[in-house]
Amino acid sequence: MNKLIQIAVVGFMLLIVLQVCGANTKIEQDREEVVMRKIGHVILLQSNDSSSLVKPILKENDTYRIQFSTDFGFQPEAFIYFIDSIIKSSHLKSSYLVKVEKCKTAEVVYSYEVDVFASDSLTGEIACKSRPYPEDCYEIVIQFLKIEKEPEEDSSLLIIFLIGFLAIFIIIAALRKKKTKAEKDKNKIKLGDYLYDPKKMVLIRKEKTIELTSKESELLNLLYESANETVERDIILNKVWGDEGDYVGRTLDVYVSKLRKKLENDASIEVKNIRGIGYKLIIED
Repeated sequence: MNKLIQIAVVGFMLLIVLQVCGANTKIEQDREEVVMRKIGHVILLQSNDSSSLVKPILKENDTYRIQFSTDFGFQPEAFIYFIDSIIKSSHLKSSYLVKVEKCKTAEVVYSYEVDVFASDSLTGEIACKSRPYPEDCYEIVIQFLKIEKEPEEDSSLLIIFLIGFLAIFIIIAALRKKKTKAEKDKNKIKLGDYLYDPKKMVLIRKEKTIELTSKESELLNLLYESANETVERDIILNKVWGDEGDYVGRTLDVYVSKLRKKLENDASIEVKNIRGIGYKLIIED
């Protein structure tokens, strides 16, 4: 995969994780609201009221406010028991604080806290459980308390950390690959659509490698050094063949012809014969 594909894959994975985490949070909030409405319903039933409505549940951060359309009275001991039973049966794994407030004055008439980590959170820890409260306009405030660690949160954080680490790893690997490729390409010469590697004596075009003989490579390199300028025949013969004495007659012309054949797929490159003088490598911009 190239760098862009790698980054796109990692971004997609992160997006999925974030969406899953967000969806889980939304589901948990919806569950909590259903539980709050169930608590409100049971409070009315405990007051022998099966017809009054529980008003829309108000939520602010981790705090829920249950409001009623009618007055009611309550016995704290029963009140505490059924709230705790409903929350536990709903598998809401959080400690919580309960307050009973008067509607008009917001005066707290009763409150208690439940620690889900205590061996018996309701035994001997809550005061005034037997004192009944008369009918009045009350609102129930239930606040879920933050705990230091929750397995689900730890799992989500671990997933995010692992994907983040994977993203960093892939990006670093891509950058290293790019750097390595750049180092390999720095000695290559761009000729139109071709890459010319004098060291390996090859031409590369669209991932296809064309091998050059040593003389073809020397000839191309010499012409490239004077690109778009005429190089005299005598200079070419001297620098490419020197005193080897293995060329006769049209040897240079034969090698030029072979080189033209290997460059023929790109019309912007031409090895032109300057009659009576030499050859010119023409490279169009």
